[in-house]
Amino acid sequence: MIYDDNPNMLVPYYLIHSYLYYEKDNPIVSDEEYDRICKMLYESYDTVKHCHKHLIDKETLLSGTGFHLKYNSRIRGAAIQLIKVNRENEIQS
Repeated sequence: MIYDDNPNMLVPYYLIHSYLYYEKDNPIVSDEEYDRICKMLYESYDTVKHCHKHLIDKETLLSGTGFHLKYNSRIRGAAIQLIKVNRENEIQS
């Protein structure tokens, strides 16, 4: 995954996948992958740089949840776009 090479991408992936799971009831990654994102982001939190990092509570990452998050329009829009791309990929497969 892109965040394996670029830890800064953990922030948007965490936020987007949290939104899809908690707000849209439409997870597109496994629970195991989501937990991996949480763990990796927790471990690299102090060095990660991203404009949405302030939305994330580092200690909450330990519990592997995004239930409490507040999502701005940029995150919601990216999540909806990811759903569309995911559906298109499923159709083509």
